[in-house]
Amino acid sequence: MKNLIWTVCLCIGMLSCSKNSDAPEEEKSVVKPEVASLMFPLNNSECVDGAIISSAKSKVTFEWNTANNADGYELKLKNLQTKITTGHLSSKAEISITLDRGAAYSWYVVSVNNGSGEKVESGVWKFYNAGEGVTAYAPFPADGVSPLSGAQIAHLAAGITLEWTGNDVDNDIEGYDIYFGETSNPELYQENLTASSLENVIINQDTKYYWKIKTKDKRGNVSYSDVFQFKVN
Repeated sequence: MKNLIWTVCLCIGMLSCSKNSDAPEEEKSVVKPEVASLMFPLNNSECVDGAIISSAKSKVTFEWNTANNADGYELKLKNLQTKITTGHLSSKAEISITLDRGAAYSWYVVSVNNGSGEKVESGVWKFYNAGEGVTAYAPFPADGVSPLSGAQIAHLAAGITLEWTGNDVDNDIEGYDIYFGETSNPELYQENLTASSLENVIINQDTKYYWKIKTKDKRGNVSYSDVFQFKVN
């Protein structure tokens, strides 16, 4: 009987030790940096404060507010004519970058916490880098609002509404042409729209669609948006 009691106690003790050894470690808190607030160049503006390097280039200092819990930043810069995006690392809330003069750009800042690896993105701003002798600028490429690019949407027999936003330094947008279709290079669908939406666009089930916007101003300048796409379930 004593041997039996000892064996039972020993097994219980082994189970207790095993349970303690397998106990999960206390989870570490994840530190997330704040979103950076952009300051300069101003959104939808003409940047005139750059240091001129040549007739084709100037250096612009980008600025944003310091974000709490951020150990560093990456500025994402896109040339809206060439569609090329570049990344620029900075440990401070500013960085100087050489740009093409007379070109349109968009930019945003990624705040990074090195300890947790967490990253957050700011909003996106657009601006024109001032050019030599430029008196009028083409509109900024329009942004697609709805459907969001990459979205999957339900089929509607009555069709859907395409929505977008457009901006121009000169505030002289005259209208929009919409390209829409089932290929990545969509054909002209409707032109000379003055509103920033198009209703009753007919769609089919189980089909992927592509669309883009051509923005026109009163001086004959134009710009083209990126090509957006969505899937109809």
